[in-house]
Amino acid sequence: MLPLMEEEARVWMEDFSWDYSVVQQILLCLFREKMLPGYAAFSGGKQAEGYVYFFANQTKGSIGACYATQTKPLENAREIVDRLVELAITRLQDSLDISRIEAQMFAFHGHDYKRIFEKYDFRRYSRLYLVRDIGTDIAEKYTSTPLKIIPWDSTLIEPAAVMTAASYRDHLDYEILEDYHTPANCENYLRGLVTKPGCGVFLRDASFMCIDEYGIPRGYVVCSRISDGCAMIPQVATHPAWQGRGIGAALMSLCLRKLKAMGFNSLSLVVTVENSHALEWYRRMGFRPGKELSAFIWNRANN
Repeated sequence: MLPLMEEEARVWMEDFSWDYSVVQQILLCLFREKMLPGYAAFSGGKQAEGYVYFFANQTKGSIGACYATQTKPLENAREIVDRLVELAITRLQDSLDISRIEAQMFAFHGHDYKRIFEKYDFRRYSRLYLVRDIGTDIAEKYTSTPLKIIPWDSTLIEPAAVMTAASYRDHLDYEILEDYHTPANCENYLRGLVTKPGCGVFLRDASFMCIDEYGIPRGYVVCSRISDGCAMIPQVATHPAWQGRGIGAALMSLCLRKLKAMGFNSLSLVVTVENSHALEWYRRMGFRPGKELSAFIWNRANN
């Protein structure tokens, strides 16, 4: 598995400037302890040519990464990926405890996975990986806000989670991520962002909250480090009642200025293509489209 994962890490760095080795070290530990559910493809020897892993958490299944070696012809890699994904899907769907399955798939092989997921009644959402250079035209006009901006305060995660649930209640991403469905889910999600490296290593110094006169969060931005010089925003949100008042722009501007001072060169994030309002807002903030990825959702109640 190690040579395959080392190859995958190089592709992550080339395509997304993301040091995926941090996550892979955790996956390898789980693999060696036989605690990582998934499948691997071998051909004529002990060298792995592809793998997929997945998790089941109570009633939700999640398909994590799926990767096949690029040392083989492209059609071979796509065939391996489709077979591995199919095995993961059927394994989760066959578990009657699982009522929902989520997957976020990066098209490393120019493969959009649409056919294999639609075969098993998944709904697809197109998403974009956006990138912005740091140090260019960080607009000073976005620095003002009617509320107070403070450094990230993890003691305020619980009220921030309540705000997050409210901001996503009628949002397209509510359909994509169960993490947004309840305040409790949002709290677990936010705590994961600041304690686990799945979306990069949390950068407290570049993460901020916007609070009202009572000290309640009305907006925030979470920033993480994905490699040397490259940062990511895995989560940014503003309470519905405070949207349109410059809070998000002020938080983003402050984050960018802090990252510049810390020596970072680029900032990335992911947005759902159908969310045209957010996509246009990010473009105004200087982000440009990068690689495309797909979110796939399956609900047992709909099938």
